[in-house]
Amino acid sequence: MLKEVWFRFAAVFAAAFSAMTVSAQMGMDISLNRSVYMQFEPVYACVTLRNDTGRALVFGEDPRLQGFLLFEITDDKGRVVPKRPDAEIMVNGLILGSGEIKRMIIPINKYYDIDRLGNYKINAYVSHSMLEAEYKTRDVRFSVEKGVEKWSRTVGIPDLTGKNEGKTVERTYTIRVLTEDHNRFYYLVVEDNDKVYGVMRIGRQIGIEKFRVEIDMLSRIHLLMPVSPRVFHYLSFSLNGVNTINQYWRTSDTIPTLFRDPVSGKIQLVGGVPARPGIDFKDPNAGKISAADLLKSNDADLPDRPDIQPKAPAAGGLVDLGKEVSAD
Repeated sequence: MLKEVWFRFAAVFAAAFSAMTVSAQMGMDISLNRSVYMQFEPVYACVTLRNDTGRALVFGEDPRLQGFLLFEITDDKGRVVPKRPDAEIMVNGLILGSGEIKRMIIPINKYYDIDRLGNYKINAYVSHSMLEAEYKTRDVRFSVEKGVEKWSRTVGIPDLTGKNEGKTVERTYTIRVLTEDHNRFYYLVVEDNDKVYGVMRIGRQIGIEKFRVEIDMLSRIHLLMPVSPRVFHYLSFSLNGVNTINQYWRTSDTIPTLFRDPVSGKIQLVGGVPARPGIDFKDPNAGKISAADLLKSNDADLPDRPDIQPKAPAAGGLVDLGKEVSAD
């Protein structure tokens, strides 16, 4: 499936090749998976490299093979966004054959401090000891926003080990709405006063349909998000932002709803029947593959460097490769 996605991605770029920065030796382009991001949400860039030098380019540690892939990001005041401490994008081991096109998926927020709200401009550039000059992509703009708060609750963390020594430790769940391309998307943010544990897109606002929320006895959040008037997405997340339940249900002779046992605090979905993707609703994962698989595909080009960066994030989620791309 991954090769098919890359094949279709290549077709998209071929059709839009006028956007690629082309020289006598290198072609480059950059695209982002979104144009608007929730604050602290992962930002993925796809960098396309085309080698027209007439010879293979090998990126290695030898001075004759040294090459770099870097980004230049500026905010809306023209200030350069700094890299995070000790965050280096390593491309040693990359081989770009003559005439070959390769694409690298980079989690930009892992290497650059784009946590602040505002508008940004990004481009990528590549250098190599065998190239006479550096080569740069076009600029792409994106924004980082806070969204509009729709629901929030602070919960205590159950002390199952006794490490809290009787102290109350809290964490906050917040549901926010972010507008992108005339659509409104729901996000779940899990945080405390010192750290953000997760920022997850959990659904799209559907007319006047309302989401439902419950908290169980272990302070895990349970969500029933409307997909259509008859279909609902049942999600649950831990206090660390880890997705533990991911199911789709539809209305039958009963309507799916969340029930919280008033004695035990357990949450149960009651009513409805399991919904079938592609039959009862459009499969939301069509055209997407996991972020972990995308980043592992970078490593597949570098078999001799298992330690190559970027690494797949622990909670990668799904990356939308664009409306023109599908994985079927």
